[in-house]
Formats: sequence, structure tokens, C-alpha cells
Amino acid sequence: MNVKLDWLKELVDLEGLNLDEIVNKLSLYSTEVEGVSRVVSGTNLVIGHVLECEMHPDSDHLHVCKVDVGEEILQIVCGAPNIKKGLYVIVAKIDAVLPGDFKIKKSKIRGVESCGMICSLKEIGMESKFIPAIYADGIYYFNGEVKPGSSALEALGLADPVLELGLTPNRSDLFSMLGVAYEAAACFNRPLKPLKYEEIKGEFKDKVDVKIDTPLCRMYYARCFKDLEIKESPRWLKTRLISFGTRPINNVVDITNYILALFGQPLHSFDSDKLGKKIVVRNASDGEKIVTLDNIERTLDSKDIVITDGKDPVAIAGVMGGLSTEITPETKNMTLEVAQFDPTSIRLTSQKLNLRSESSNRFEKGIDSNRSLLALEYATYLLKTLCNAKVSSEIAFSGELEPKEKEINVTSDFISKALGIKLTTDEIKEVLERLNFKVEVKADNIKVLVPSRRMDVNIPDDLVEEVGRIYGYEKLPLTLPKGLKEGGLTNYQKRRKLLKHTLIDLGLNEVITYSLVSSEENEEFSLLEDENNKPIKLMHPISSDRSEVRKSLMPSMIEHVNYLNNRKIKDVRAFEIGRVYSTNGTEYLEEETLSIALANNFSSTLWKGNVEKVDFYLLKGIVETVFKGLNVELQYKPLDKESKELHPTRTALVYLGNKIIGYLGAIHPKYAQSHDLKELYVAEIRLGDILNKEIPNVIYTPISKVPSVERDIALAMKKDINASDIVETIKSVDRKLLSDVKIFDLYVGENVKEDEKSLAIKLVFTSYETLTDEVINGKVNKILKELEKKYQATLRQ
Repeated sequence: MNVKLDWLKELVDLEGLNLDEIVNKLSLYSTEVEGVSRVVSGTNLVIGHVLECEMHPDSDHLHVCKVDVGEEILQIVCGAPNIKKGLYVIVAKIDAVLPGDFKIKKSKIRGVESCGMICSLKEIGMESKFIPAIYADGIYYFNGEVKPGSSALEALGLADPVLELGLTPNRSDLFSMLGVAYEAAACFNRPLKPLKYEEIKGEFKDKVDVKIDTPLCRMYYARCFKDLEIKESPRWLKTRLISFGTRPINNVVDITNYILALFGQPLHSFDSDKLGKKIVVRNASDGEKIVTLDNIERTLDSKDIVITDGKDPVAIAGVMGGLSTEITPETKNMTLEVAQFDPTSIRLTSQKLNLRSESSNRFEKGIDSNRSLLALEYATYLLKTLCNAKVSSEIAFSGELEPKEKEINVTSDFISKALGIKLTTDEIKEVLERLNFKVEVKADNIKVLVPSRRMDVNIPDDLVEEVGRIYGYEKLPLTLPKGLKEGGLTNYQKRRKLLKHTLIDLGLNEVITYSLVSSEENEEFSLLEDENNKPIKLMHPISSDRSEVRKSLMPSMIEHVNYLNNRKIKDVRAFEIGRVYSTNGTEYLEEETLSIALANNFSSTLWKGNVEKVDFYLLKGIVETVFKGLNVELQYKPLDKESKELHPTRTALVYLGNKIIGYLGAIHPKYAQSHDLKELYVAEIRLGDILNKEIPNVIYTPISKVPSVERDIALAMKKDINASDIVETIKSVDRKLLSDVKIFDLYVGENVKEDEKSLAIKLVFTSYETLTDEVINGKVNKILKELEKKYQATLRQ
């Protein structure tokens, strides 16, 4: 929302306040002022009167001008095609600074001295969309006589700053100049100024018949005007619209836009001769078509609201008018609409048709219907004075009367306790009256009548907020929160924190990726997903690439890896702890998940020439180390189902007990090629069961005074037997003396059958008493018998 400061000062008394005070206090007490700008800018810009204009002796397009700038007459060389004698123009004198830090200096142009510059509107910073076509390719000149030497910016009406307010959706009242004036009056405790206009008496009797056939239209006013003179708007009106961010078009269109800016009330005008004498507001029929003002045919449905001439649609209510009844330079008679439409319906229609405008934006947030008739009266005044229109004495109306003020009852104790300070009833009453709320005090009860413009104030807590901000947040004492219970992390939070810091200590970098993905990406990496669970789709996604909530972290991680690769970062050591989402049709499901991505070099010592390349075993080692710190023992089994994203022989499923909770391995070569990836290793593990486990107490185990005993065995077995199953079986035979089991060699080849492999395993036995060969051999024999019985594994000779 752009607020022209001089315009605001016409609505509220801000005399004596400088720009910094206004900006700082509005930001502190009301809404953030995001910036201060000017429509045009430059120093040392004055009005000049062109006394002479002769062709340059050495050019076929340059002119040598004598220009009166008040105190002196300057010779200026100008190349604009529309320069001529007698014009009043904008002159940048010597040492003037124009936008872009462009400084004007005395110079010679093709041998002729030039002591300044005659400026176009673009050269002093005005956006091209606001520049009238007549000045688009040349310099700007004033229509009528102005004083040479006076400020050019003041003559344009654009010398004052424009405040850029960052508004929140709940403050619909601030989407108008009057709304900002009410707010400024409260913040600075200054009075509002009355609107300057005259009530216009009707000159003829005529009105249209208005009928509302939909609950989505709350009220509808219409007034007829005759003998309009459509022409250029006066400069004051154009400058206010430009400052507001709206391009001036002609006096009729500009008046409707001006009322929108002033009151926040959208208007729409119809050519009465094309419209006829009947207006019916209804829901559109499915498939009904209308050609809008942008000359595009739109197809509507029954959720849209249309304005019709009793039969055919002539406007999409609250969004855009129809081409069939548009105001043209030939229009003489007009019907003006002031209406209230359902905010939700307008939002859905504008979003569906991709037609967002200042009008639809305000309808979406809600309009103060108590100002609708005043907006019509003010528009009538402007149409009479600026368009010489004849005004009908009759105003057609249909719908509900204006809503009553909302009544809210509070006490001074309620507000004081909520704010943490002691405020008297009189202090609260004074603050609320500054906001133009009606206040009645009876004993300790404060009855507040909230005006309809403040749609965000509905309950006592809203009044607490209003009192707090206008009284001044900076006046509230600084206190620490009081509580009987000492804060701390839950078991879940502690284990999550430990997991994160362990990964960081291992040299990985944490990333946070988008939780929204495309529907195609959401079908990838679905190994861990229940087939009955479906993705959660957004009703109104910002783009097709962000249309669903992710079911897996991996697509977002792949996007991150691509981002790094595109910036020549090839060594990837990334992890993310985030949530994945799905629905089973009856409820929404979410679970904390860990994803890891490793690529290229994990570590290197260049001066030694040592490089540690990423591979499956490095990734598996990281995963094992991380979860060992959480006292969780995982099992790994080969990938037993086809995956388009994961390598068939370099991927393992991760088990917690008998439940699959994750996978780790290499990306499938075809997937890597299609996504422009080099060799990449990834892991994804669901953390719900792991993080919810209780942290076990650490039990001290004394170190044995006698040495451990080691035995190495080499076993021949079928190739399809998992090494993890062998290790688990060995451990299950004796968990008392057997303290560790390690695989240190895998061999296939000579002296081993073609369908077999040889595993070399180190067994470590520990006891608090000296172990004899007899005891150790007995344990080893027992292990061999169990392995032979279960897997037909034999001791290799």
C-alpha cells in the first residue's frame, strides 16, 4: 500500500511532524513502513520557459534553446523532437543530480555550449507505465502558465515522499487512505480532517431496476449519470493515482480508481446506453461465457458471481467488467455500481481466472459497507465537478442495510492483567477513543462499540492488543516469564539432538530443503511408503513443482545435490532431519526422517596424497556409528524389490528388529543419468521408533584383568547367505564369553566352489577368569555346529 504523504496530511492533522517521526511511530504503533520513495526525484530541478528554439548549426535533430529559469536565462541544447518555443519545461540546472547518480555539468554538444538539461519524465525517474503517450518519446511540458524558476517537482505535485506500508491480510481497513488516516490519528493523537466535498442534488429522475438473486452479493447501489464529458484528469488527481501506483487513463476511470484508493471501495461503471434499465446479480451458469475488458473470453461456473442486464453477463462481479458495456471516449451516459460481494467467492474466481486486481484484492479482504454510500456520494461530487455530468436524484438499492457496530464488553482488570501493567479505566477509554471507537463506562465495565471498518476486532483479546499497541509496547515493563517447573528437553528431543550433533561431528553438513515437491518427484524413493497411503495435494499450489507435500526427503535432497553440482561443488556430505507426510484417507500422517547424501571425496589430505572416496561401506559405517551412539543396533539386508532410483546390487534395506525402517546405497545409473548426477550414495531412515525409545541407563562394566583370547575361522558357504545373518547366529550361541565378532576377509576364487564364498571371521572371547584352550575350543565347535546346521556353512580347510 503506497501512501502519498501530502494526501495523508489532507485527511489528518500531522502539522509539525517530520518524516522520520511519522515513519518511526507508524512502524512502532501500527504497521511497518517498509520504505520511503518518491515517484520522481532529482536535485536542482526548476521550471523553465523556452524563449527561443533554433536548429543546431551542426545537427539535423538537435535544437539550441534559450530558457528562462527565473534568475537567469540559460542556453541548453536539447534533442527532444517535441521541444518548441513557448513551452514550460522541466530544467535540470548545472550540478543537478538525476536518478542513477547522473550529475549535470556544463558541456559542449557539437561545438555549442549547453548549460543544463531539459528533462523528460523518464529522466527524472518516473516509470514508463505512468508516462502519457504524448510525452513518451520527448520532454515533458506543462499545460498552462507556471512560474519559471519555481520547483518543478512541486509543480508536478510529486515533491513529497511516498510511504510503502507492509500490510498484513487481517488489516483490511488499512487498504485505503481513509483507513491509514484513522490509524495515523490514533498513533499521533491528532484529529481527523473532514472530507472536502459537496452533496450534489439530482437534476433528473432515472434509475435502473436492481435485483439480487444470489446470497453472495450483500448489497448493491447504482446511480445514473448523463452527458458526461470524458477527458484528461486534472494534474492533482493524476499525481495522487500515480503515487498510489495506478496509471491515469481518463477522468471517469480515474475517479473510480481515486475512490478505491480513498475509501477502499471498488466501483464499476457501465455505459448506460449499452446496459439498459435492468441489473440482476446472480451466480453464473456452468459454462457461461463473457468477454472481459481485456478482450479475452472467459468461461465461468456456478461458483462465480456475475452482473447481468437481466439476461446476459456484463461483468464478473468484483473482478473485471465486460467489454460489451465498457466506457469509451464516446460514452455520454453512465451507470455507476457500488456493491459488496462475498470475499471467498471473489478470491476463488480471481484465482481461477488469474485476474488479480486492486478491486479483487480489497473484496477478498472485506469492504466496510458503512462507507459504501459515502463513497458513491463522493464519486458523484467528482463526476459532477470533473466531468460536468448530470446526476440522477434517485439511487437504486438492493440487499441488506449497513451492519451495526460490534459491541464488546471488557474491564480494566482484564486488560491490565493481559498486558502486565496497571491501566485505569480513563486511560483505556482515552486510547480506544483515539481509535474512533465509541466507549461507554459503567462502574468497572467498559462497553466498546467497534466500527464496521475494523473487521479484525471481534473479541476482548483484540481490544487488549489495540490498547497495548496504541498505549505503547515500549512502555510495557521487561519481565522474565515465571514458572514453577524447570524447562528441559524431552527424551525424543535429546535423542534427536544427539543424532544431529553426531552427524556434524562426523563431517556432514546439515541442510533444510523444501517440503513441497512435484507429483512426479513424490512417486520416487517410495520403498518405505505404505502402498495404501496417498500424497497430500495442495488445493492452490504456487506452481506445479510445489504441488504436493513430500512423502520422502530424498527428492528434495537430490535437488540440493544438483544445486551444488551446478555451482561446481562436487564433494557432497549432506544430511537432513525433517518430516515426511502422507494420508491414509482418514487421517494425516507424518514422521521424522533422516536423509544422507554423499558424493565424490569424503575427505582428503593433499600434502600426503591421501583421498577417501565415498562408497557403500563408508556410508554404512556412518549410519552404524550414528545409531550406535543412540544405543540402537540395526540390521542390513540386500534390496529384495526393484527400484528405479536405487542400484540393485549396491543397496541395502535397513531393519530395526523385523521392521524395515530405511535403505542405504548407490543411486541407480539410469536415474543418475536422467538427473545429471555422478556416482551418488544416499540413505533414508525413518526415525519415529528410534527417537521414541527410552535412553537406557549406562551400566559400568569393569575391565578384565586377564587378556582376551582370539580365534580366526574361515567358513565356506553359499553366496546368497548374508554375512549379517552369520554374525548374528554366532553371537546368539554365546553372549557371555563371546565379546566381539568381526569379519575381516571375503574370498571367492581358487579352492572355493563356484556357487560359494569364504568369510574369514575373528572371534574375541573375554572373561574375568583365565580361559583355557579346552573352553575356547568347546565354544568354537559349538559355533561351527550351529552354523553348519542353519546354513550348511563348513570350516574351510
